[in-house]
Amino acid sequence: MIYNKSITVGSLISPILSKFHSFKVSKKRINKRWLITHDRTTPSFAKAKQNPMNILKRLTQDWQRQWIICWFFCGAAALTAGYFFGTERSGLDGLMLGVAFIGLVCVVSLAFRKNTLGNGLGMVANLGESFVQGRSGATGLMLAPLFYFATHAYGLYHWKHNQDAEGRMRPRRASLHVWLISGLFIATGLALFPWLNAQLQHYSFIEAGSDTAIRLLWLDISWYQINILAFVLGITAQTTMILRYSFSWLLWIVVNFVWLAVNLANNNIIFAIQTMVYQVNAFIGLYSWWSSQRSTNNQQLA
Repeated sequence: MIYNKSITVGSLISPILSKFHSFKVSKKRINKRWLITHDRTTPSFAKAKQNPMNILKRLTQDWQRQWIICWFFCGAAALTAGYFFGTERSGLDGLMLGVAFIGLVCVVSLAFRKNTLGNGLGMVANLGESFVQGRSGATGLMLAPLFYFATHAYGLYHWKHNQDAEGRMRPRRASLHVWLISGLFIATGLALFPWLNAQLQHYSFIEAGSDTAIRLLWLDISWYQINILAFVLGITAQTTMILRYSFSWLLWIVVNFVWLAVNLANNNIIFAIQTMVYQVNAFIGLYSWWSSQRSTNNQQLA
């Protein structure tokens, strides 16, 4: 009877012990799986940790449409504030505001390598700016917009023949020769511009003068020198951008910093905000073009 009773108790306890043992084994497996999944040294964890921080990549890919809308409305708000609080709201001022709105769409389209919107609207904005400068009597200042118009016209053709599968322009990497030629062009322009500007003074070009605009340590920089620097760098940046070189956005960043310094020095807050809006777009454009350039290079190597 005792033997039979012990067998009966053992038969009752053994299933419970078996289930408890299986529970401990499954718990160990779960803990091991959790440690592997959350190991900070594994590539999967590093990738998951990196993606949320890669804001530029998200802005130029997943959040591209939301970013463009947000950026445009911020820029439009700054321009509208400048129109109502910084101008006499004449017909010519209204035309300038309309041209500036077109310019917003143009520059953000160029940043995201869209040919028709970027170069097409660029031509419209340049014609409008040239007309405004002519109406205001600054005949000489019509030259830069007309030059930009010609480059955008060439860009429509050149970008169309250098597109990816999505219809966007393929940027290219500048060689050392391109960098040297660009630097030589900037140096030559800065050296020759004072003479050229003197010849165009009776056409109301950039007014020559020695009034100090910004003082950096022991160096006094005049408005005239700042205008020359921005003008020459702008032409260089525009040319290299149309030729699809990614580093052109570095030049635009420098140009925007120049104008930002001028606006802040003159307490011109509205236009300083506008310059910063363009500057943000320049950084986005630089990242977008470089990313596309690296992707194209990797596909060619593969």
